[in-house]
Amino acid sequence: MTRRADRLALTGILCRCHIGVTEEELFADLEEAGRTGDLKCTIDYRDVCEAVRGMLEGGSFHLVEAAARGVLDLVLARFPVDRAIVRVRKFVLPDVGHVEIQMEHRRQA
Repeated sequence: MTRRADRLALTGILCRCHIGVTEEELFADLEEAGRTGDLKCTIDYRDVCEAVRGMLEGGSFHLVEAAARGVLDLVLARFPVDRAIVRVRKFVLPDVGHVEIQMEHRRQA
């Protein structure tokens, strides 16, 4: 049976840390959750938000790249996803909306 790669996106998780805002996209098989409406069959996005916020607000990062990699490592370790895309935005430069890094990692087989 082919494993599905549905997408659950969390956008604009606000964190009080040295970097700013993150956005995640999580890829997992969400077919059963969609068919049954059962929360146990999906990824609870509140758990993801709490874990990401706790990690970012509890840490200090010199680079947006380090924050993005930390979020990727956390999400792949704690949640049943096949891959994750993380964007970290930093609002620091005058006359620039934001600086952004995007990283994507797949779960190792």
